[in-house]
Amino acid sequence: MIKYLQSKTVKMALSATMAIILSNYIGLQFGVTSGIIAILSIQDTKKEALIVGGRRIITSALAIFLSFILYLLLGNNPIVFGLFLLIFIPIAQMLKMSEGIAVGAVLSTHLLISSDINLYWIINEAQLTVIGIGVAMMFNLYSASLEYEFEKNKHRIEDYYRAILSDMAVTLITQAVPVYEQEILLNVEKLVEKSKAMAQVINNNNLFKKNDYYINYIEMRIIQLDTMKRMKKHFSRFYMTYEQTKILSEFTNEIAMNLHENNDCIELIEKLNLLRKGYASMELPKNRDEFENRALLFQFLNDLEDFLIIKKEFKQSF
Repeated sequence: MIKYLQSKTVKMALSATMAIILSNYIGLQFGVTSGIIAILSIQDTKKEALIVGGRRIITSALAIFLSFILYLLLGNNPIVFGLFLLIFIPIAQMLKMSEGIAVGAVLSTHLLISSDINLYWIINEAQLTVIGIGVAMMFNLYSASLEYEFEKNKHRIEDYYRAILSDMAVTLITQAVPVYEQEILLNVEKLVEKSKAMAQVINNNNLFKKNDYYINYIEMRIIQLDTMKRMKKHFSRFYMTYEQTKILSEFTNEIAMNLHENNDCIELIEKLNLLRKGYASMELPKNRDEFENRALLFQFLNDLEDFLIIKKEFKQSF
């Protein structure tokens, strides 16, 4: 029920109704226009609402002033209204405020059909604009909190990543890729994209403080996902198992078990460097096939390092 009341549809309906009632109560002409302005001013986030509302106030003021001058000097007839549009629309587009064109045109029509253009009409149109945008702003400021939903998605993403890395650890030994691998990748990609959009909304709902944590977190996970996709490509060319493969498999599984938000990965990176040094002291490849497979293992190790460094840099930035 609460989620329904927070929907954009309900906000539009309630804001339009309240704006019209308020405009009629104080005796404004064309009070229904304030309801239309309110509908157009409902946005998805608080930040968008402030930006769009501010632009509409500017373009509305411009439309009222321009209409008043043109109709007063040239008369209020359809030809002059066309002249108004020829002047007003390019100015609004030049100012990058195209969202205010429709509202400005409607306000101008009120002056167009007026038999006596005077200061009263300017005040009337200004009040319609302020009431419509103001009421919509009240509803825009009441937005659903997405932080809890994002946290749930975050834990699901981490569960997916642990599963992918665990499967990699097994595949290093068996050279057998799980049949459900593609399904997991598709699911996590959809979840990451959904969470990215959610993070943007959360960020745009913070009016008075800058909080890039959610966006930076999901960007970090997106880069890690790209790294894991690169790691998976190596498996199509692995066809031999060595002592180094088993060691790398165990380390990959260790990373999977320690994958969580609060891990800065410094200890894992130190272990990886020790692992690399251990590889360097091992017996050299005996033939070309072994050399090629060892080279692939080294690339896989480098990708693992990238995976850990991405998380370390994110953790250090916060």
